[in-house]
Order: sequence, then structure tokens, then C-alpha cells
Amino acid sequence: MNSLTNSKNLTRWLPTILSILSPLLLIAAWEWAVTAHVLDPRFFPKPSGIATALREMVASGDLWTAIGLSLMRIVLGFLAGIIPAVILGLLMGVNPIARAILNPLAYAINPIPKILLLPFIAYALLRYGEWANIAALGFSIFFLLLLDISAAVQRIEPRYFEVARSFGANRWDVFLTVALPASLPSIVNTVKLGLAYTLTLVVGVEITLSVDNGVGYNTWNDAQVYRLDAYGAGIVIFAVLGLLSSLVIDGVTPTLIPWQPRSASAAELSPLRRWAMTWWRAARPWSFTASAVPVLLGCVIAAYDGYFNPWLFALTLIGAVSIHAGTNLINDYYDYRKGADSEKSLGQGGAIQKRLLTPRQVFLGGIGAFALGSIIGLYLVSVTGPLILVMGILSVLAGFFYTAGPAALAYIGLGEITVFLFMGPAIVIGAYYVQARTLNVPVALASLPIGFLVAAILHANNLRDLEGDREIGKRTLATILGRQRANLEYYLLIGGTYVVLVIAAISAAAPWYTLIAVVTFPAALALMRRVSANSDPAGLNPVLRKTAQLHMRFGMLMVAGWIIALFVNQIVRR
Repeated sequence: MNSLTNSKNLTRWLPTILSILSPLLLIAAWEWAVTAHVLDPRFFPKPSGIATALREMVASGDLWTAIGLSLMRIVLGFLAGIIPAVILGLLMGVNPIARAILNPLAYAINPIPKILLLPFIAYALLRYGEWANIAALGFSIFFLLLLDISAAVQRIEPRYFEVARSFGANRWDVFLTVALPASLPSIVNTVKLGLAYTLTLVVGVEITLSVDNGVGYNTWNDAQVYRLDAYGAGIVIFAVLGLLSSLVIDGVTPTLIPWQPRSASAAELSPLRRWAMTWWRAARPWSFTASAVPVLLGCVIAAYDGYFNPWLFALTLIGAVSIHAGTNLINDYYDYRKGADSEKSLGQGGAIQKRLLTPRQVFLGGIGAFALGSIIGLYLVSVTGPLILVMGILSVLAGFFYTAGPAALAYIGLGEITVFLFMGPAIVIGAYYVQARTLNVPVALASLPIGFLVAAILHANNLRDLEGDREIGKRTLATILGRQRANLEYYLLIGGTYVVLVIAAISAAAPWYTLIAVVTFPAALALMRRVSANSDPAGLNPVLRKTAQLHMRFGMLMVAGWIIALFVNQIVRR
């Protein structure tokens, strides 16, 4: 019996073992081949030499600067290409007139090697500096993505469009409910292709457009002077960036396309991947926009004011999300211990209830996430100052004692206030301070709408759970105020978001372009009507999800408004 069990365990773990061993064996063979002169050491660096070069780059800080600059160009250039490509590709797929106008242009330009067009773009946009690099990357991938997305929409079965129209769908409904969802699987594959293409093109852009730093630029210079170890290090960096980008896209695909059939069931996954997926779901990644959006906002305001370090931005984002993940895990642990969450609860994390993880594992996972966020925070303190230390300590304490202890914040009616402060102004102001090393009143005012909306997410949760919380003695603002006044609080939080945004724009604390976020107001009104019309948990459960979506859309539109203002300022100054 034991031998049979051992055999099954070996079979289950064998793919994971081989996937780890195969690259290690390749590296060992490569090292031996260069040492034994099977491969000419004048042209092939040793893996050990590459590792030494990487270590020296890390120690000097040059690696993070180069990666930060290249990543900024890759991400912004990719977005500059993919966003218009998705919009116009979907339009071409459903509209024959748009297809007739754009198809000839796309088919004519797409085959041209984009490296030949880079000098033209350099001369045309040279006065825009860094934005020329981003525009060149966006232009280079645009036509490839446009044709792929258009073709994906045209492959959709015509009967789906006919059914939608027979039920009274207008053109916009057809676009949103048929064309976009049906083409999303193909769009995701196109995104992966475009991202890989962008990684390739960034080298050409950094060489051609007079760039003086970046992974591609440095790697090319190392190749020119036969610094083979540094040259190999650059290739390794691009390989890692490509691998990580694919993993990120694969990780978010199930969330973007939940209806798409999976190639493997959970039982068929390797133990390592199943373990990672379990922890990923336990951390509730769908909630991370609540911490990511304020970081983005704080950093883009800093960029608008002339301060932006991509490396510090990445660390701030990872640190904020780590503390958020730790808060989620610790909250699940203490809510379970206190009886607030059970198998019948709506919207809870579920890792403990489903017996995917033990309570102790969830608790230790939360402590580990807090530790990661704290380590990153200590580094940020070393380069910015003690203010971040104070904010970091208070954030961790607020996250831990949100549900921990006999006077947990969430159990004495302080949940909304805590979330408002620490996931609104604190993150926005902290992210800004990390970049600019200063504080100002306009940033604080611009952070308030994000704080109101994140508090509204929690309050929507408490509205849904009002009766259940009352039964177990959990005191939230919803249970303290009662249904009607708790509904009023929700209206004030949602309405206050838009009022403060308008005040920020009028007072010049935020650019007028940020008022683009007001387009989400009809969705906000629909949520307020739903809260008014429902009191049962099942009816209010969608309000929680849609409030979180409103937070993300509103926040990203605010970020877009600042980016537009930044672009306009760059153009005016030049």
C-alpha cells in the first residue's frame, strides 16, 4: 500500500520536478561546454559570468534603473498600441464601412518592417523626447493587433448577433454583449503576442531613438564592445520579463474570461501550481484594485508634478498590495474564529471554509504578506524618510487589528473610517511622497474621492451582511445606524465622490481632464437605486461587486485624466 502511494506521489510530482531540473541541466551543460571550449568563450559567456554581471548590476543600482525605464516604455507603448487596436478592431469586426476604410491601410502598413519606420518616427516626434519612444512602440504593434482583433470578431457566428438583435439589442449592446465577450479569448492571445513583440521592439527603439539608458540600449552597447557577461545578463533580463508577462496574462485570463473552457482541471494541475493557485485565491486578488488604484493615482500626480521613478513606483505597488493581501488573510482568519464567516456566508474568502487551507496556514500567510510589505516599506524609508515608516506601521496595525483582538476595528463601527483613511488618502499621499519627497494639500484633496469609494465598497458589504452581523453581535456602522440611515450613508459616500472631484477640479487641485470620471455617474445612480430597493443579502450581493467595479473605473479614469494633462503639458512646454 505504501509503495502504491509513493508511486502515485512520484507520478504527481514528476512533471514539477522535471520542469525544475530541465533548465538547471541546460545551465550546467552550458557552463561545462564553455569551460571545456566546446563553445568558444570569445563568443559564448558562461552562466556563472552572467550571474556575476547581474549581481554587480544589482549592487550598483544600474539594473533597476535600466529595467524601470525599459518597463515604463514597454508598458506605456503597449497600452498606446493595444487600446486603440481593441477599439478599432472591434469596430472593424462589426461595421463593414469601418472595415472598408481601415483594412487597406492596415494591410499595406503591417508588412513593413517596423525597424525601418523608427527613424521616420524619430524625426517626426523628436521634440517630444520620451513620448516619441512610447509612440514608436505603440505604432509598431498597432496594425498587427488591429488585424488580429478584427479577424477574431469576424469569426463570431452571425447567429449570435441575430439573436441579440431579435431581443432588441441596439448597436452598443451588440458591441458590448456579443462582439467583445466572444472575441475576448482571441484578444487575450493577441495581447500576449503584442506584448512579446513589444519586448523585441523596445531594443530597436532604445537603439534608434537616441535613448541613453534602458535594458535594450545597455545590452546592445555591451554586445558592441564584447562585454559578453553583461550582454548575456541583458538577454536573461528580457527572458525573465517575457516569462513574467506571460504568467501575469495567464493568471488574469480566468478572471477576464470565466466562461472559457479550461485545458486542465484543478485535479490535473501540478502540486506546485495548485498550491500557488490556492494561495492566490485565498488572498482575494480581485480586491487588489482597491490598493493598486490609489498607488497609481499618487504616482501619476507625482509624474505630473515632475517626479517619477519607475523602480520606486513598482516597489510601492508591490508593498501596498502585499499589505492588502495580508489584511485579507488575517481578516479571514479572525472572522472565521469569531464566527462571522461560515460555509453559508456570501462573499467571504472561503479558503478555510472550503478546507483548502487550515486556519493556522491562513494566519501565517497573512503574517508573511505583512512581512513582505514591511521589508519593502523599510527600503522605501531608507530612500525617502521617516514619514513612510510611520505610515507603514500604522497601515500594518490597521490591517491586523481590523478584525483581530477584542476591540477589532471592524467590530466596533470603525471599519469604514479605517478603510477610508488607509486605502484612500494614506496610499495616495504615501505614493506621492515616495516619488516627490514632499506633501501638499492638492494631493490630499485629490485622494478623497478614492477614499469615499473604497469606504463605499466596505459599506456595501456591511449593508448586505447587516442582519447576519447583528445576530453575532458584530457592530458595524450599518448595524448601528439601521437599514434606512445606513442606506443614506451609502448615498453620501457615492455622491460625495463626485462632489469632491468637481471641487478638486474647480480649485485646481486636479486638472479639468479628471472630470472624465464623471461618466461613471449613471452607474453610481443605478447602484443607489438598487440599495434603496433591496434589503435581502442576495439582492445586495451584486452591489458589493459593482461598487468595487465603480471604484476601479472611476479611479482609472482619474488616473487617465492626470495622464492626459501630463501629455498636454509636455506638448505645450515644447
